[in-house]
Order: sequence, then C-alpha cells, then structure tokens
Amino acid sequence: MKFELLPNEIFIECFQYLNAPDVFYSFDRLNDRFYTLVRTIPLWLNFEKFKKSKFNQFCQIILSNPELKHQIISLKLSNNGTRGQTGEFLSLFPLNEFINLRSLSLIDLKEENVEQLRPMLALLSNLYYFSYTDLEYYILKILSMLLTSKLRILSIPVFEYSTSILEQMSITSLTISSCSWNTLSEVLEYALALNYLKIERLYNDVGGDYPLNYFTKNAVRLKQLIINDCEADFEMIEKRLKSTPNLTIFTIKTNIYASVINADRWQHLIESSLLHLRVFNFCFSCFISTDSYNDMLNKFQQFQTNFWSKQHHWHTNYEHNERSASIHTMPYVWNKYTLVTSSNNYGNLKGFDKVTELVLSQMTIKYNSPYYFNNVKSLELINEDHFDIHPDEYMLQKDQIKFLNNIVNLSNIEHLKIPESDYISSSSLLLEILKELPNVSSLEINKRSLILFVKDHELRKYLNTKITTLYLNKKTATKRLYTFGSRVEYIQYEEVGLLLQAFSNLEQLYCNFQYFIHLFLVLEKFSKLSIITSRYITKEVHSWIRENASKFDVYIDFCEIYNDYDDDDDDDELDL
Repeated sequence: MKFELLPNEIFIECFQYLNAPDVFYSFDRLNDRFYTLVRTIPLWLNFEKFKKSKFNQFCQIILSNPELKHQIISLKLSNNGTRGQTGEFLSLFPLNEFINLRSLSLIDLKEENVEQLRPMLALLSNLYYFSYTDLEYYILKILSMLLTSKLRILSIPVFEYSTSILEQMSITSLTISSCSWNTLSEVLEYALALNYLKIERLYNDVGGDYPLNYFTKNAVRLKQLIINDCEADFEMIEKRLKSTPNLTIFTIKTNIYASVINADRWQHLIESSLLHLRVFNFCFSCFISTDSYNDMLNKFQQFQTNFWSKQHHWHTNYEHNERSASIHTMPYVWNKYTLVTSSNNYGNLKGFDKVTELVLSQMTIKYNSPYYFNNVKSLELINEDHFDIHPDEYMLQKDQIKFLNNIVNLSNIEHLKIPESDYISSSSLLLEILKELPNVSSLEINKRSLILFVKDHELRKYLNTKITTLYLNKKTATKRLYTFGSRVEYIQYEEVGLLLQAFSNLEQLYCNFQYFIHLFLVLEKFSKLSIITSRYITKEVHSWIRENASKFDVYIDFCEIYNDYDDDDDDDELDL
C-alpha cells in the first residue's frame, strides 16, 4: 500500500509521537489532504532545546493560523539553554487561548514568567498535567492559580510550607525533586487521592528542633512510592511504610545508613505491614572497613533466601571493594550506574537495560569487566581514587580500548565525558576512543586538555566530522567559588581559533566568558551555533548580552554573574 493511501486514523496515531513543528514542516504542503489534516488533529508542541530561528518560525505559523491554538493539547517551554523563550512565547500567546491544553511543562522557570502566568493559569480549566522546575519559593503562588483546573498529575521542584494546599486539589500523581521527611508526612496527610508519589531526593530534617512528625491517617490509596536518593535509617523508613498498607510497588535508593541492609527486618516489615507489595526495587550501599567485610557479606547473603528469590522473585546482585559495599535488585531500574573494580560480585550482571548514563572506571575496561550495558547514551570515564599511588598502572592504554565493547553497546553512545585532564593521557588515545563510538556527537572535557589535543591534525578532522555539542569546564555551582582555591576558567582569544579548527560544525557550546569580545568572536566564527550556555560570565559580558543578544540567531544563557576582580584577590565572590 502506498504511503498516501493510508487511512487518516493511522496518520493521527503516528502524529502523536511527533513534535508539532515536525508535523507541519513535513506534511503541511504535501497536498490538500495533509494540509487539512494537520489543521484538525491534536498537536504536541515541545520547544525544549529548540533552535531560535525555528522557534520564531513556528510562532509565526501559529499567529498566521490562530485556530492551531485549539489543537495544541500539550505544551513544553524551556529557558534552559534557551533563555527568554518562555517569556517570549507568553508575550505572544496567552495560555488561556489554548482552550484544549491538557499538559503544560515549564523548564527553568524565571521570576518574571510567574507574573505573566498569573492571569493565565487560573483559566486553564482542562489542564490535567503540570510540571515546572526552579523557583522553589513560588510553589504556593503557582499552585493557587490551578485550583479550578482538572489537575491530577503534578511535578514540582520542592514542597515546603505550602503542603496544605493539597487538601483543595485532587492530585493522584505527584513528583517532587527535593523533599524533607517532615514534608513527606504532610504530603501524605493532605493529598488523600494520591496513588503515585516519586521523590528524587528525600533529605533528613529530623532531630533537635525538628522532630519527626507522625501520621494521623494512613495513605490508603498510595500504590506506588519511589525514592531515588533517600537519607534515612531503617527506623525512619519503617515508620513511613507502615502508613501505606496498600503499597504494591516500592523503589528506594540509599547510600548512607548501614542499618537498611538488614534482610530480616525488611522481611518482617513486608509480612506484617506491606501485604500487597509485589514489586520491591532497592539499592543499598554504604562505606565499610576491612574488618567489617565478612559481616557485610553475610548481610548480603540474607537477601538470597527463599523469601526473596523464590517466594517473591526479588533477585539481587551485590558487590564491594576496599571502601564500600552495595546490593541492589535485578534488573537494575535506575538510569545511572557507576562501575568501578570490585573484589567480589554476585548475581546476574546483564540486567542493566535501563541504564542510560554510565560512569566507568578505566580499570574496569583494562581488566575486561563481566558487566554489560546495552542502552547507554552517556559515558563518563574516570579513574579510581587510588590511581595516584601508581598512576601508570591504572591509566588506560590503546590496546585495551577493544575491551570497551565487551562492557557497553557502543553504538548507542551519544555523549562522552572526560572530567579531568589526567584521565586521558594523549590525543591519540582520545581519538581511538572516539573511533569506537560511531554515533557520538557530544563531548565534555577539560578545556586545558582539549586545547593541547586539538593540535593533533587527525583528531581535529574526526572532531569536525562528529562533534556538534561541546562542554568545557562544566562545574557544579558553589556559593563561594574560591573556598577551595579554584578559579573560573574562561575561554581565551587564541583558544577560539583552535576550537574553530576542530569544531566547525558546532551547534551547542558550554563555556565561560570573561570578555564580551570573546563571546562576539564565537558568535561570528561558529556559523552553526544555536545555543551558548555559560556557567559563569562577568558583568561586562552580561551587559553586552542584554544589549546585543537579540541581534543573533543564537540563544545565549548563563547561570551566574561573576564579580571579576584581580586574580590575586582571595575574597572574590560570585554575584548571586
């Protein structure tokens, strides 16, 4: 059957997996049938990481065809790397004009966006799903605008001082990025319709002036609970779970307290209070000393009894090295895994299909680890902490790179991260690694190393062909940058030319700028750039961006403005 003879029902089913701009650019002008079809079907519109010119083009399409606003049922706007996109869209299109909107996602929300949203959110009566990131202290102001909607699924950054608003809502599914134990108690008290709860980080605020709050009600409707980074001992976890008698799926990951690694206590809790539990995913890890190895090994083996492996089919894998030990259920359900050399492991080592981010010690490559990861998209190469004792022993060699394919399916890897210069000793070694990754397009690397490496002509040719996204000196934010004697590494004038020789097809660049002339040079020379993101910029660069950014077809984003004083001044601070 020819493509154009397929019934409309099949096209409508397929189009829901496509972004609205892709639907229009691909089908709008094919013929009259598709012209009419794309103007009558539901549309999913996602502007995340969207090129500025394409964003403007599609906004013009909506302005020229205002009826499209009635077709859009899902909308995602993002300021992450695309600074100002959300505000620009809201200034063109009041959200209340999207009368059929059911799903709204706002990434990296800014304070000025809240004022734009205030008159709009209250009128989205059909909204079913809402999520936003950042602006932690605006949760009450934002949620109070949604009380008249049909909201059921909610994803937010935090939930502090405002949990009682859940009594006025009918949320059935809630995701929280960061939450305290006492806040969790309040959420379960007020969100009586909740059947799904996911917490990315659950931290311990209990003790001293903040004692643990107790439940007065059981969360009888809660069926699934996921806690991905749990800071608690077994007693705290036990008290919470006793109030969720109908839980059927429980997922938890914790790496602080050894008390959670106790199979007998978990079995007693499950048999006495969690009678409906069918799926139990856990990952427990902790630091150990040499003399506690045998005791920990015995604790791990207790998770292999009939109750675990035969009665419930909860199978585990455990491992340990000289400093830490961990045990987790298989298959592994989290998307990030760190693999270092272990002196012991037990269980199925091929149940890691959900892992998309792998942190891999070069030692495991060198000794051909038995683990296998099939769906990794991001690969980070590290050295283990003790490599500085005999560094040559632990450094990866060219002839060992062939073992990498025995651990990871290399065809899926899109992003390669090498965080420190000492981890890769030469440009030729980096080239050999990149050659093994046929679909890699993104590279994160220490700037000083890269500047040395790109002098290699063969490596430059390969980078020009493959890499479209480059991260230089990506760091985690700190309130006071110089506390540990570190310095911001800005891109220099002469480095721009070297990078241009190696990354002529660059579309996204992540680096720091000290002088506006360097930013201007990058904008002028890298013709394919669509996004520039800086962790730190100076006030000079910030002023230039405010005056000139709109002239370029490039989103320019930054996280913090840095007070640029003399390098010898130890009191330099970030202007937060």
